[in-house]
Amino acid sequence: MRHKITLPKGVKLIAVGDIHEHEEQVDKLLAEVKPGPFVRLVLVGDIYDKGFGKDVAESITNKIIPLVEFGYAYVIKGNHELSSIRWARVNKTMTEQLRWWDKQPLSLTFTFSNRTKVTVVHGGVLPSYTEEDLAYNVDTCYIRLVDKRGKKVKRLKKIIGDRRVMVMERPGKAWHKLYDGRFGYIVSGHASRKDGIPKFYDHSCNLDTAVYHTGKLTAQVFEEGIRKELLTFVGTPKYPDLLEMERLMLKGRI
Repeated sequence: MRHKITLPKGVKLIAVGDIHEHEEQVDKLLAEVKPGPFVRLVLVGDIYDKGFGKDVAESITNKIIPLVEFGYAYVIKGNHELSSIRWARVNKTMTEQLRWWDKQPLSLTFTFSNRTKVTVVHGGVLPSYTEEDLAYNVDTCYIRLVDKRGKKVKRLKKIIGDRRVMVMERPGKAWHKLYDGRFGYIVSGHASRKDGIPKFYDHSCNLDTAVYHTGKLTAQVFEEGIRKELLTFVGTPKYPDLLEMERLMLKGRI
C-alpha cells in the first residue's frame, strides 16, 4: 500500500492526535485550521472508541472522507480502527465507514520540498524496523514500550487483589528513546498522556493527550518539516473520571 506523499512547497502539515469520538473538538479544529491546498491534515488514528459512541465516530469519518478525497487530509489506522473492523466482520455489521477505514494505510511518510521527512504512525516503531514494516506491520499500531533487546513490551490484563488492571508484561522504555531518526521525524499517538500535555523527544513526539479524560485534542503544525505552533482544541470529555473509564474498559463495555 502506498505510504509516501510529497508535499508542494509552502504547504503546512497539521498532525492531529487521537480523537476517540470527540466531535466537538474536531469541529473546532476544522473551523480554525481550514484544510485546503496549503493546509493539510493528517490524523494519527483512533477515531473510534472511548468516547460518545459509534455514531459519532461515523459522523467524524463522514467529515474527513471528502477532505481525503480532495487531497486536503490523510489518515492512518489506529488499534481501535483495527479492532472495530475485526469486530464488525465477525458480527457481520460492517458499515460504509469501517469499509473505508479498512482501506487506509498503517503509516504515512511526508516529504517536504526541502527533503525533510515527517512520518506518522499510530503507536511506534522498533529499532529493527524497515520501510516494509511501516507499510505492513500492524505492530506499529500497538507499540508503547521497548525492552533492552529492542522487542515490543506487551500490555496485559491482570488481577491484583480484587481488581483487574492493565500492566506491562515486563520492564521497558518508551520506543521514542531508542528511535534514531531513520524515517524522519515521527508523530504518534496511542500512549495517552493523562495530564493533557504532549511529549516531545529528539526525533519524535506523542500527541495523544487523552481527549476522553482531559477534553484536549492536540495538533502539531509542521512547515518544511519543522515543528511550529502546537494547537489545542478543548471540549467536553466523555470520561473525566479515569477510574470509571478503566473499570468499564476492563469489563469490556468500552
